[in-house]
Amino acid sequence: MKHKIKFYLIKLLVTSFAVLFTAWLLKKGIHIEEPRIYTAIIVGITLILLNTFLKPILIAMTIPLTLFSFGFFLLIINALVIELIDFLLGGFRVDSFMWALLFGMLVSIISSVIEAMGSVQVVRFNSHGKSSSKNDDDDDEFTPYEEV
Repeated sequence: MKHKIKFYLIKLLVTSFAVLFTAWLLKKGIHIEEPRIYTAIIVGITLILLNTFLKPILIAMTIPLTLFSFGFFLLIINALVIELIDFLLGGFRVDSFMWALLFGMLVSIISSVIEAMGSVQVVRFNSHGKSSSKNDDDDDEFTPYEEV
């Protein structure tokens, strides 16, 4: 349970930063009202929730379009989710569908890059000098290995 909370907090921080940075890059078409950090966190929470619960339903409903367009329809679904966030939240405004499309693509790319940079494999060394890699999922179990 502790690992899931840690995972979602990190995901929230990464997504909120990506939202804030992308809104700064696209300041002509994406508007985040003050306090910007608070609004970016709210947008990040909403984006994570919609991507977790609504987006799979939309993808399942549009499988033929997604297959016919070789996956490019997923970009339209991303833009629709951004437009829904614009509709739901008062402090976040998107000027047009094209801005939502660009915003969705950039947030996805920035989030992916940050998450890829942050994925570090934990290596543990035992007393005999042998190394073994270990997943972060079972960090609570202490072993005679020393974490490096």
